[in-house]
Amino acid sequence: MKKEQLFKAAGIITAASIISKVLGFFRETALAGVFGATTATDAYLVATIIPWMLFSVISTALSTTLIPVYTRRVHEAGDEAGLRFINTLVNFILVICLIMIIAGVFAAPWIVKIVAPGFRGEAVDLTIFLTRLLLPMMVFHALTAVFTGYLQAVERFTWPALVGIPFNVVMIIAIIISGVSFGIAGVAVGSVLATACQMVVMLPGLIRVKYRYQPLIDWKDPGFRQVGKLIVPILLATGAGQLGIIVNRMLASGLAEGSISALNFGTRLTQLPLGIFIMAVTTVLYPTFSQMAAQRDMHGLRRAMIAGVRSSIFLIIPMAVGLIVLREPIVRVLFERGAFDAKATDMTAYAVLFLSLGLLPMALREVISRVYFALQDTVTPMMLGIVAVVVNIVLNFVLVRPFAHGGLALATSIASLIAVIILFWVLRRRLGSLGGMEMWDSLWRVSLASGVMYVGVDLLWKTLVMIYPNPGFFLEAGLLTAVICAGVAIYAVGAYILGLPELKLCIDYAGKILRRLFSRRSEVAGHDIG
Repeated sequence: MKKEQLFKAAGIITAASIISKVLGFFRETALAGVFGATTATDAYLVATIIPWMLFSVISTALSTTLIPVYTRRVHEAGDEAGLRFINTLVNFILVICLIMIIAGVFAAPWIVKIVAPGFRGEAVDLTIFLTRLLLPMMVFHALTAVFTGYLQAVERFTWPALVGIPFNVVMIIAIIISGVSFGIAGVAVGSVLATACQMVVMLPGLIRVKYRYQPLIDWKDPGFRQVGKLIVPILLATGAGQLGIIVNRMLASGLAEGSISALNFGTRLTQLPLGIFIMAVTTVLYPTFSQMAAQRDMHGLRRAMIAGVRSSIFLIIPMAVGLIVLREPIVRVLFERGAFDAKATDMTAYAVLFLSLGLLPMALREVISRVYFALQDTVTPMMLGIVAVVVNIVLNFVLVRPFAHGGLALATSIASLIAVIILFWVLRRRLGSLGGMEMWDSLWRVSLASGVMYVGVDLLWKTLVMIYPNPGFFLEAGLLTAVICAGVAIYAVGAYILGLPELKLCIDYAGKILRRLFSRRSEVAGHDIG
């Protein structure tokens, strides 16, 4: 895929992700506003965990392993073999989901007791009822994962990127209507419908790539067997990651009140750049990695990886710097209201400081892991993931005493850095030169431009604070937006002076979008005049 196409596809995914996350915020606000902090809300939230817990991890593993396996299957045996592999996977998942749903219906009382041991009486009965209503979500979650991987493998990124938008829209409508007429059960039904809508959204994409459903399960299909082998290490690595989170929360529970919440909100904030921008980069590049690996084109694979690394550096470093310098006003504007007071803002901003230091290693880890997956090696990332978890746990115990919950955040950042260094080192031994000079060239230029931005943003914000020492919410939000825009402008000027090619691609893509918009407006105006 050419760089221009990469930026175009990444732009579509980024825009869709931003819209989806904004709608997701309104969804949570609607649920809180209509049902409040009640037994019904608690029961619903616990019930949604159960189908998600049963199949979300497997869904993620499926969408990750499917792309390189499908690409190699098509490369070695043609499109029909690839289609047979996809249909085998679809039908196998339908059978597994049907079995799990039936088992879940009967096992719901025991599952609820395990997941929510503190529930009693009406809360238990309601949670069991909602769990049974929500179990069909597993089918749609799993099929969405398979078809997302399939469409991305054939470089159709728009439809998978849009699935979060109808999901949130349907959920918001269901919450509002159910608050008047059907209660929390209506929200559960709406959740199933919203998940099904994700499949409906992808239908035009599936039609366009001429997907044909076939009711078969070919147990001997090489691709099907390969997915079975690749998926196990990913599940083990995910389990190890969950263990790290549990240890994190155990240690945080022994610190000052609010430490767990501060880490939680700090993590949500710092994960936004990864969830929006790096997800877009890795989503677009992963099929390219897989194609190069299937064709044994290691030079092309290295060039695509370098493009991904440089794009990640270009995007993430200024965002991390921006989060560090503006962490307090950002947390205050986003979260400080109601029970979230000034002390909570300080604690969360403290966590954001240390978590932001690990943003670049986390982003590069996402990119490099996709190269391993494209080479159909899920064992190496799994082993290094477990090593990173062990390092993280050890550092947690070392750093929690001097830095409190900030030490837990710093441990996560350091462990991510160690993991990505080892990933690079192992990959270099396997592929040879990885273009280290190009990466370092991008790193120092972006760091310099981001450093200038840091100084400019810091001075500008301090000046505005002196002029407006006690701004209200709306004024502070406006000032913060203005300073962020100024920071983007300073970084862009610095990137232009330092000759970063990624800036030119961004400007060219933005120019094409504006030209299309203006040309369409001109056509509409011409029709109106006519």
